[in-house]
Amino acid sequence: MNSAFPSPILLLGVGGSGCSIVRKVKRAYGENIRALAVDTDAYSIDHDEIPFVLLGGNRLSGRGTGGQPSSARAAFQDNNAILDPYLEGVATVVVVAGLGSGTGTGATGEILKRLHTLGITTLLFATLPFSFEGDEREQTAKSSCGPLEQYADVSVFLPLDSLVGDSEAQMATLENVLATAVETMSSGITLLWNLVEKPGYINISPEHLRQILVNGGRARFATARAFGSERAAEVLKVVSENSLLKRGNESRKIKNILIGILAGKDLLLSEVGEIASSISAAFAPEANRFIGTVQDDERFAGELSIVVMLFEEKIMSDAKMSQTSRRAFGNVSRFNDVDKTIWNGENLDQPTYLRRQLTLDR
Repeated sequence: MNSAFPSPILLLGVGGSGCSIVRKVKRAYGENIRALAVDTDAYSIDHDEIPFVLLGGNRLSGRGTGGQPSSARAAFQDNNAILDPYLEGVATVVVVAGLGSGTGTGATGEILKRLHTLGITTLLFATLPFSFEGDEREQTAKSSCGPLEQYADVSVFLPLDSLVGDSEAQMATLENVLATAVETMSSGITLLWNLVEKPGYINISPEHLRQILVNGGRARFATARAFGSERAAEVLKVVSENSLLKRGNESRKIKNILIGILAGKDLLLSEVGEIASSISAAFAPEANRFIGTVQDDERFAGELSIVVMLFEEKIMSDAKMSQTSRRAFGNVSRFNDVDKTIWNGENLDQPTYLRRQLTLDR
């Protein structure tokens, strides 16, 4: 992408886990990705690699939160406009964080709230702790999901156990298991980035993605890749068995499906048709379907990779619906979530001529 016209999509890592994933995505995708790392720990990332914002410098002195989400929350509240200089021209922010303790759990909600106030569309990818990390971290992570969903347009919660997957992982070292989880998530986000920033004949542009994400609700996310003459059938088998796509609120319908197909110049029309129809049939035949393709021999020669996102139906209150409508049409201000100013039975937020039913001369 031409540096004179920076991408309207920003990749934002929050906390140690989020920053680690963002770093891997940037290395895999290339220099042109627009990325930012945010943490309370001054030593969590190589500052020369990705622009870095330190939260709570006066409060925490760059030493991190000691695993306390409340400290991270207060650190961002000390200056909730600290990220604003990095948001010029940004329409969509992909936020990546790890939940369970510390900065990711405490600061992510406050960051999403700020982005929401600024009218920026957000897609949240958040990891949930391994089961072996204990009930306290698991409950802390799960209890934070609701507040995060309140301000994220789309939220994807990914259990680390599911990211690692098969039983062979049980025999791997802890270091390798953690690396596998990070690699799986960062690879998926990298594919999504390629889909949007390097579109093929069937285009999912940054603006199109934003429109799909606005008020998208909770989503499920998975990827697959294969080679050879049966590659379409192979990727379909992988996603159909992927627990990440099966985890969700089964009482809510799937309202939208986003399918990204990434390959070289050898991508066949029959492969596109087979993948699109099979995924719809497997998960939600009645759902709206959005398809994007990438044909890039330099990156995907001989390979077929797919990205699948399933968007669950979202149930909202009337107040939330009103807010969503304003956001969809770009009519967002910092006063949208403020209570009405009532004085002697009058709403002072309305112009005087409306309150008093006066007719203005033309």
